[in-house]
Amino acid sequence: MKTQAFLLSLVLFFTTAVAHAQMEMVHETTRTMSLGAKPCFRLEFDKVAVDIIENVWKDFAKENFDAKFKKNKGEWTATGLNSAFMGEEPYAIYSTIEKDGDESALTVWVDAGSYFLNRRDNRVSTQEMARTLKQCYFDVRRAAIGKALKAAEDELKDLENRQKKLVRENDGLVKDIESWKSKIQRAEQDIINNQQAQESNIGEQEVQRRKVEEVRRKLDNVETEGKH
Repeated sequence: MKTQAFLLSLVLFFTTAVAHAQMEMVHETTRTMSLGAKPCFRLEFDKVAVDIIENVWKDFAKENFDAKFKKNKGEWTATGLNSAFMGEEPYAIYSTIEKDGDESALTVWVDAGSYFLNRRDNRVSTQEMARTLKQCYFDVRRAAIGKALKAAEDELKDLENRQKKLVRENDGLVKDIESWKSKIQRAEQDIINNQQAQESNIGEQEVQRRKVEEVRRKLDNVETEGKH
C-alpha cells in the first residue's frame, strides 16, 4: 500500500510539474484592477508592441469567449459571458495591457460573481482558462514575429529594388563608356586627319606661294618684257 501511495504521489508530482511548465507562459497571480486586488492571469512579452497585443486579444476573446470589450480608463471589460468551462453562471472578463520599457503584459481577470477565478476556488476552470490563454500567448507571439518578418521582407525587397536600380545605372554607365570610347576613337581619327590635312595644306601653301611670287615677278617686269 505504501509503495502504491508513493508511486501515485510521484505520478501526481510529475503531472503537476509538466502542467506548470506548460502554463509558465500564463502566470497566475494577484493584481490590482478597478474592483481592487484580485486573482488574475498574466501574459508577459518582450519587445512586443501594445497594439499587437490589443488587436490579438480582442480577436481572441471574441472568438473564444464571444466577448465584446468596452474600454473604460484603460481597462477592457466584457460582461454577461457564458462558456462551458465556467458552468451555467454568467461571468465577466476584465483586462489591461501595460508597457514598461521593452516589456509588455496582458493581465486578465475572470469575475465569476462570488469570486474571481483562481485555483483555490475553482481548479478545473482555472486550468482550462490558463490553457486557453496559452493559445492567446502563442497568437500574440506569432503576430509579433509575423510583423517582424513583414518588416524584414520589406527591407529585403527595398534592397533588391535598390540592387536592380544599381544594375540599371551600371548598364547605363557601361553603355555611356562604350559610346564615349567610340566618340574618342572618331575624335582621335579626326585629329590624325586634321594633322594630315594641315601638312598637306602647308605643302600646298608653299606651292601656291611660289606661284604668287612668280606672278608678282611677271607683274614687276611687264615694262621690260619687250626689251629682251
